[in-house]
Amino acid sequence: MKADAETASAAPPTEKGANRCEEILEAASALLLEEGYAGFSARGVAARAGLRLSHVQYYFASPAAILAELLERFVRRYGEEIMARFASGDGSGEERLYRALDFLLNDEAYRRDCGIFMIEVAGFASRNALIAAALARYYEIYFDLFSGIVKTLDPSLSPRVRARRARQCVALIEGMSMTRPYMGPKGEVDFSAREATRAIMRLVCGE
Repeated sequence: MKADAETASAAPPTEKGANRCEEILEAASALLLEEGYAGFSARGVAARAGLRLSHVQYYFASPAAILAELLERFVRRYGEEIMARFASGDGSGEERLYRALDFLLNDEAYRRDCGIFMIEVAGFASRNALIAAALARYYEIYFDLFSGIVKTLDPSLSPRVRARRARQCVALIEGMSMTRPYMGPKGEVDFSAREATRAIMRLVCGE
């Protein structure tokens, strides 16, 4: 896929247009999860959605444009879930952080989706400007999310330090997520979430 002429088509922002976009993205997500990047195409998305290829191309000028939108959709949806878990219920900051990290590291649906986007799709960022921009936006949202968590855990941190801590938290989580299959028997995977929580509390609060 070439980088030029890959931005989404300027479809009218009508309710019908928004619904059609959502239909296309749902079909694209299902196709990507089932077939992976190698089996992904605009024609395949159109067939999956029961639409003509021209209908898909009206809203998204290329397969890369669809993938870029899916990547942003992915991080926003799961970002909201992470924050909802962090904010829900009572408990200390550490307990709330654990709820969020347990989801990030152990939820099977999230890990499945993340594997597709961060291993298959993101691997093409060096060759496609549109996907590279979407990946940069992914991490911008991810960093902002953890900046908010860090601020809650320690409101005394300056914005500069808070931003640095948020990036360190993301790096720690990404590393633990990638090495999770090698951390021990399946019944012990919770260990990674507990350890990540303690490590981030030490990093942010000096505990």
